Amino acid sequence: MNERSKRPTGRPWDDERLAEAYSVLAARPAPADLTDATLAATEKAHRSGRGGRGFAWPTLRWPRAALAGSAIGLVAVAILVAGLALRSTPASSPAIGGLPKTVDGLTVETVSQALAAEASGSPQGDGLIAVEGWLNPMPLPGCPYESPHPALEDSCTSRKLLLTETRQELVIIETTSDSTTISANAPAAPYLYARELAGVSIDSLPGGDDTKPNTYRPLQAVLVGHFHDARAAECGADQRASCDSAFVADQLAWLDGRSLGPNVWIGGDSTGAVLKPRLTTDGVVAALRPSLDPADAVVSMAVVTLGDITTLTGKGLQASGNGADLLWYVRVAGPSPRFPPMAWGAGDSGWMVLDDASGRLRGAGGWGFVSVATGSFPPSPRPSLSGGLFALPTTDWLAGGACAGVGLEAVLHGSPNDPRVAWLEDKLGGQSRTEVTWPAGYRARFSPNIEVLDENGNVVLREGDAVGGACGFDLDTGMAYLEPPFK
Repeated sequence: MNERSKRPTGRPWDDERLAEAYSVLAARPAPADLTDATLAATEKAHRSGRGGRGFAWPTLRWPRAALAGSAIGLVAVAILVAGLALRSTPASSPAIGGLPKTVDGLTVETVSQALAAEASGSPQGDGLIAVEGWLNPMPLPGCPYESPHPALEDSCTSRKLLLTETRQELVIIETTSDSTTISANAPAAPYLYARELAGVSIDSLPGGDDTKPNTYRPLQAVLVGHFHDARAAECGADQRASCDSAFVADQLAWLDGRSLGPNVWIGGDSTGAVLKPRLTTDGVVAALRPSLDPADAVVSMAVVTLGDITTLTGKGLQASGNGADLLWYVRVAGPSPRFPPMAWGAGDSGWMVLDDASGRLRGAGGWGFVSVATGSFPPSPRPSLSGGLFALPTTDWLAGGACAGVGLEAVLHGSPNDPRVAWLEDKLGGQSRTEVTWPAGYRARFSPNIEVLDENGNVVLREGDAVGGACGFDLDTGMAYLEPPFK
C-alpha cells in the first residue's frame, strides 16, 4: 500500500487539481529507459507474489469494486507505454472541443456509427476502427468459479469496458454506518462493451477509492479496436454469432483530453514467469519500419511465446519453430506494408510478427489478405500480381522456422491455367497429385515453365525439381506445406 504524503499541499486534491497534475505528466517526454524500467518493475511485482500465473499487477488499474460488498481480483499484464515516438504521423488530429477527428490515421466514429457499420458488414474482416464515447467505470460483481472457456465468450468474469455514446452516471453508492453498497444501473443505448483480451488488456486508467463517487466518473475517450476477431471460431455454437460481433479493444488512444501511445502487453511462459524480451518497443518499431508504409501507425504490441501465439491470432496460424521463442505481435493501422510482397487487398490495417531474438519479420496478415489458414484461397488462372506473377496459396508466415519434415518422393509441376498454379506429383506412381501451401510472399512465374520465387524474388524451385519433404500436412485441407530446403 502506498503511504500518504505528509507534505503540505496548500489546497485539497479535488478534480481540478488532479486534472492539472495529469496535464503536467502528459506533457513530459518519456524517459529513454522507460520500457526497461517498466519491465523491471513488472518482474519485481511478479516476484513479490502480487500477480497470478504468468502475470503481474500493473501500476495503474481501471477501478474495480464489488457489488453488495463482494470482490474478485482479475490479474493482467498490461503496460501502457505513453509518450514513446512510435508513429511517423501524429497520433491524433484535434477537433473543435478537443475530441480528435482521427487517431492512428483512422476516422473517429460514434458508437452508433460503429455498430451500424458492423451490422452492414463493414469494415471487412477484423480491420481496425476508432470509436469515441464515454468510458464508464463499472463495479465488478462477485463471480462464482468458472471453468476455462473460450476467450471471446461472455461470462461473469469477462473483462469489458463500457463505452456509451452519451455521458451517463450509472453507479450508485449507498453508505450506512456499518457498510457501503455499490450498484449500477443498465446503460442507455447506444453503447458497446469492448472486450479486453490477452494482448490488448487496457489497465492504464487512473484509479481511485472504490467507495467514492468520483471513482466512477465517466471519461470521454477514443478506443481503437476491431470486430470479427479470429478467436470467435473458438466459441461454442450458442455464442459464436455474439463472439463474432464483439468489439475487441486494441488501444486506448485518447482519454479525457490526452493522446496516448500504443498499448504494450507482456505475457508469461508456461512456468508463470514474466517474459523478458530482448528488444525494446523502440527496437521493435525500428526493425519493422523498413517493411511498413511511411503512413503506418503502431496501435498495440504484445510479447508471447511462439507456442502461445494462437492466443492472440486464433487457431490455424501456428508457425513452425521452437515453441519457447519470443515473438512480438504488432497491430498496425495504415496502408499495407511494403514487405512481404503478398497479395494485399484494400484493407487499412493488419498485423505483423517479429522474432525477438533475431529482429526478423516472421509473418503478417490483414489488409484484406486471405491465406489458406484464414480462408479459402482464390484461384489464380491468370497473372494476379504485378510483373506477370501468379499468387500462390500461402500461409501468413515467412519461411525460416524449424521444419518437422514429412518424407516425400515427388516433383514440382505447374501451369498458368491451373487454379492452384503449382502442385506436386508422386514420382513413385502413387497419388498422382498433392496440393501445396507455401510461405508468405511466395509467388510463381512462367518462362515458359513454372518457377517458384520466395519473398525476396529468388527462384527456389523449377518445373520438374524433386521435393523430398514437407513441413507437414493440413488435416483440414489435405494440403502439404513446403519450405526450403524441400528435403
